Amino acid sequence: MIQFHTLYANNTQEIVDAHQKVMNHFNIPVKYQYGGDHGSWIDSIMLNNKEDVVGFFDSDCVPLSREAIENCINYVIKHDSFIGTAQASNHIPPASHIFAAPCFFIITRDCWERMQKPTFRAGPQWDVAEYVSYAAEHFKEHYRCLYPDCWEREPVEGVWYLSNYGFYGIGTVFENTVYHLFQGRFPNNKKLFIQRCDDIVNGNFSTEGFFNSKDFDYNGNIVR
Repeated sequence: MIQFHTLYANNTQEIVDAHQKVMNHFNIPVKYQYGGDHGSWIDSIMLNNKEDVVGFFDSDCVPLSREAIENCINYVIKHDSFIGTAQASNHIPPASHIFAAPCFFIITRDCWERMQKPTFRAGPQWDVAEYVSYAAEHFKEHYRCLYPDCWEREPVEGVWYLSNYGFYGIGTVFENTVYHLFQGRFPNNKKLFIQRCDDIVNGNFSTEGFFNSKDFDYNGNIVR
């Protein structure tokens, strides 16, 4: 009924190993593939595979429970729609469009086909997978985003704004469903991800000390 897929690069083997440990722990089968452009890879899977429901995890994004993932699958099937983590491309105007990002993403094939098979590739006016949300808005297809609860480390370029909702950053938890590291290419972030995966598998994962994604003042500054 559903198949999950994950793309990884040659510098992320430690992250992939940690990722597999979590997926095995929750008994969630994943097909791993090496290399390639992210958006083009998703397009290829959507075009060439025959699953009724298709899911994606980034190699640095892991579930916090099997039940949470099953709830997302059930939502997508019930509404014949898609779901993904909420993201806004701060580097692409208008920088305020919230869309279902592909770090954790599930979609029915029927929904994708009703929208005339929109591409997942990035373009001058949208990020990877963002065009799919634009297509849904155009065709009046309802979909759902999982919004960030909290995050634990500020990215090197500064924290990311999620339109008028709040902020997210390195190590973001989305609606107690998935943990997304972001920027796994940096060595100190790799160590963080491996530790968090161990915490999840051992039942020790905690968001104590994280920043609340919605704690900001009237000027849009983070409340620390």
